[in-house]
Amino acid sequence: MNCRNCATAILLGAAIFATGCRKSSESNAPPAPQPADNASQSASDQSAPAPKQRLHHFFDNGVAPYIVSMSPETIFVRDGHAPMQRFSLTYEIGNPEKATRAEIQVKVPGVGEVQHFDVDIVAHAQIEFQLDASNFDLGPDVRFRAHCPFGDTDWFTMGVDPVSPPPRFPDPKAGTIGPQFVSVRGGQSAGGVQVQIWNPQITRDCTPEGQVDGRSIELQNVTAGDKFIRGLLLYSDLQGRSVAEHHFEVELVVYSPGTMARADLYVLPFSE
Repeated sequence: MNCRNCATAILLGAAIFATGCRKSSESNAPPAPQPADNASQSASDQSAPAPKQRLHHFFDNGVAPYIVSMSPETIFVRDGHAPMQRFSLTYEIGNPEKATRAEIQVKVPGVGEVQHFDVDIVAHAQIEFQLDASNFDLGPDVRFRAHCPFGDTDWFTMGVDPVSPPPRFPDPKAGTIGPQFVSVRGGQSAGGVQVQIWNPQITRDCTPEGQVDGRSIELQNVTAGDKFIRGLLLYSDLQGRSVAEHHFEVELVVYSPGTMARADLYVLPFSE
């Protein structure tokens, strides 16, 4: 074979080899993505969102209770009462072999404990339970606003949790009121509780307006200053009822020998 024929054979062999390599690579490549089926996509879009997942706020060598999620994430309340409602709760216990007892406690600030029950001491579990607070009075709707030279502030309700995190550009007419709850023992009607309305635009020229369940009431011994109004809310205006903070507190409490009980708290806001 002459040199020209040798060169031709070499070039032909290289081309065949390259073709074989390219086909092998293409055959091993993953298939191209296909457009999603419209019906499947629509069904996926309409599916209910999963409950929010919470981060562990502590975990150490002792027992570590943790409420992963609750569903629903709010509790229905109307006219100061919460009817019986069903909840799903997922929890975890770190180092469960060190625990002797675990329970769920349900409380409302200003009212107290409304329910508790034991749960299994396991690393991970999901339970269904009825939260029955129907026999507890969560109090009237108590709200205030300020009349000022610049106009009226928004109404703000006693017991409503502050927005967290606060908005970047808060409404200058909005404000807060303290205390967050009022505990009235045994239908007490004598005396009252000191309340304070806060707003960055309040001056000593502002006056308060209050309502209890839509009925107008007057604060007593009112003083106004820079950014606040302070006055006495009479227990008689509350008709002897406590005013609850507007959320339930669900705690997973785990007990172990030789140490204090440890708990994880889940806040369940009111909804109407």
